[in-house]
Amino acid sequence: MLGASGPRANWLILARNKNSKPHVLPRQAARRLVAIGAAGYLLVGCATAPPVQEMSDARQAIAAAEEAAAEELAPEPLNDARRFLETAEELLRQEAYGGARINAVRAKNRAVQALEASQEAAAAND
Repeated sequence: MLGASGPRANWLILARNKNSKPHVLPRQAARRLVAIGAAGYLLVGCATAPPVQEMSDARQAIAAAEEAAAEELAPEPLNDARRFLETAEELLRQEAYGGARINAVRAKNRAVQALEASQEAAAAND
């Protein structure tokens, strides 16, 4: 029985046996347990899957920055992005997917900064 009416309407019955009292849990606590379990499941799933999309995003962002002449106009963030991507690739080879994902996202973010900085510099030179 999942729920009850009357005075136990806000309680969740976990187990009921003919010879024992029902084990009950407040609905709010039950919801918290479900939320914690779901969050844990997602964290484990994210941590164990290779960061394929993040790596691809980082490579594309670096390529876009290079195409926008970031090598000359914004070398520092571009070099940072390349270092983060190299670290992500090394962690990926070691199957440390959580760290690889973090570094791939950092690489993409720095590459976007390099792209924006190079675009601003190019616009200022025009």
